[in-house]
Amino acid sequence: MELLNANTQPNALTPSMPQIPRMLPLKQVVHYTGLSSTTIYDMLDRRSKRYDPTFPIQVKLSKGRVAWVESEVAQWIESKIATARVH
Repeated sequence: MELLNANTQPNALTPSMPQIPRMLPLKQVVHYTGLSSTTIYDMLDRRSKRYDPTFPIQVKLSKGRVAWVESEVAQWIESKIATARVH
């Protein structure tokens, strides 16, 4: 699967630049997955009945600010699609 945002193509003029992972705020994770923010946090909570150890863990960017790595969210979505296609 291509990354969720098509604007992540490396710039041909700067081939030596490292690929910087794109970070998604909760609002975009909600949009891309179709899950609510409550469900997302339940999936991250080991005590929850909705806990999903395969769901990407958020990265703390600063005090009070977290985001998810776009490629990890994309891989999780792809795995869900693949699982649905097998069953």
